[in-house]
Amino acid sequence: MNPKCNLPEERHGEILGRFNGQTTAEEEQSIRERFPQYLFFRNEYEDDGFHVSSEPIRLCTCTACGDSFEAVRGNYSRGKLHHEECNCPHCGARVEGIAVRKYKYDMSSLHTWIKTAIARPAGDGGLLIEAGQAVRRLNWDDLIGTIDWYPEKRYYFGKSGIAEWKLERYWEGCHCVGHDWVPTKTVGDPFQPNMMGCCDYDGSYSVIGLADAIPKTDLKYCQVFEFFRRRAEADLDCGETARCIVKYLAWACVHPQIEMAVKLGLEGAVEELISTGKKNANLLNWKAKRPCELIRMNAQDAKVFFAAGMDINDLEAWNRTGRMRIARFIDMQNQCGGNSGIKDLEGCCRIASCTPEQGVNYIEGLQPACARYRVDSKRIIQIWKDYLNMAEQLGLDLTVRTVAMPRDLKERHDAAAETVRITANAAEMERYKTRRRKLEKKYSFSLGDYCIRVPNSSAEIVLEGKTLHHCVGGYAARHISGATTILFLRKKRTPARSFLTIELYEERGKIKIRQIHGYRNEAYCGYDIDERKRFGWFLGPWLKWVNSGSKRDRDGKPILPETITTEVKSA
Repeated sequence: MNPKCNLPEERHGEILGRFNGQTTAEEEQSIRERFPQYLFFRNEYEDDGFHVSSEPIRLCTCTACGDSFEAVRGNYSRGKLHHEECNCPHCGARVEGIAVRKYKYDMSSLHTWIKTAIARPAGDGGLLIEAGQAVRRLNWDDLIGTIDWYPEKRYYFGKSGIAEWKLERYWEGCHCVGHDWVPTKTVGDPFQPNMMGCCDYDGSYSVIGLADAIPKTDLKYCQVFEFFRRRAEADLDCGETARCIVKYLAWACVHPQIEMAVKLGLEGAVEELISTGKKNANLLNWKAKRPCELIRMNAQDAKVFFAAGMDINDLEAWNRTGRMRIARFIDMQNQCGGNSGIKDLEGCCRIASCTPEQGVNYIEGLQPACARYRVDSKRIIQIWKDYLNMAEQLGLDLTVRTVAMPRDLKERHDAAAETVRITANAAEMERYKTRRRKLEKKYSFSLGDYCIRVPNSSAEIVLEGKTLHHCVGGYAARHISGATTILFLRKKRTPARSFLTIELYEERGKIKIRQIHGYRNEAYCGYDIDERKRFGWFLGPWLKWVNSGSKRDRDGKPILPETITTEVKSA
């Protein structure tokens, strides 16, 4: 949202008559300084009309200082190299070396456009700004270059109103047959960001002559230089670029209270106003005449607020807490660890149906009596927040004060977490139940003193990884979902004790073992152990039985083919 133009229509012609579309010598020099600077070098031959010298003279021309001089070996370090940076030996400016003869006569590839604006006093206390594009054209005969100015927008800022005009051209085919300056409804920035195309442009621009023009207008106290120095780290009086300079001046005319806001440290609110049009009317009174009225406080609280160096974020947090006494709010900030802690506290208080002040008292009451053992209040708030979320998930009655604000918060939090874990595990087991039955029917197997077991839950897979010190715990969720299959190889006499872990995969309709590992992936003993070979007598018959259909008798015991039985006996 941009500020609306409110300059009386009868003054439009008068104000436009003060623009001439030309630049002064000082303005042109300021524009010239904003272009890339070059140190041109070329060979010239002496010609007296009768003879041309055979030895060339190396001449240099600097666009920064405008001097031309003969190059003496050693008077600049690397300036003779094409496209190398160096310092001009006359003015010391940082320039880029350019070999003139590597370009055609018009040197069109070095022509440069820049976006800028020019400020002048209007003479009636107002400020005129003309924004447009400047182009520098170079050729062999003019290495300093000529500057052409093409205005695109014009602005007026004054007590009588603000206005913006844009240039509208009229075309017949490919030819421009005329133009006119058309007023706009709102005042916006002259240049919009362009993140597409051959080069990026973020919308920043400089305003030439602003430092000289502002003191001669009614905007001399608008704090434009101080604001951009703080928020954008840009010194506008030194010609640095920034965004929204024009919009700042427009809003300063609409709301002169911007001067007061910047001086009081409320630049964040001003930045929101000029960039998005958000006025924060519930926090700030843009018609105020005194600082306390601006932030909608009484004089005593406002004095404490500004003395504490607080900003718009603090003001917003204070407003959310019910506009309590500001001294009490500052104490709350310190206890909660800043505005982020207060925001979390407010969320807890909404769930617990209490005021923020009651929430602070509750947090303070949970602290140990001895100051030496005090806990960070932000940590307590986080535990309370987690507890309340879990309590809502479990359907606890939070209208009861002892449930919403328990004195044994840590114990209640841990109990709720355990309940949530059990509940989630029960839901997981319900989903996993069907898959587990299928896995047991297909893979459960025993032979000799060993057996194959199917995991009962994801928690059992995680425990397997912790016990054997390998990474199978990370496969738990994938096993439950069916993305992979994890099985346990156990001893018959101790089926609950971890021994070996197996991961399976399917290839061309055949079940195969991707990996099988025991304690620390068999790396604990100092030499390699191949569990596939070690238990080949068991794994081979088991995989043949699985791939042949996992047949069982009436009692559920595996039916081993005769070939498998013979192999086992021979083993």
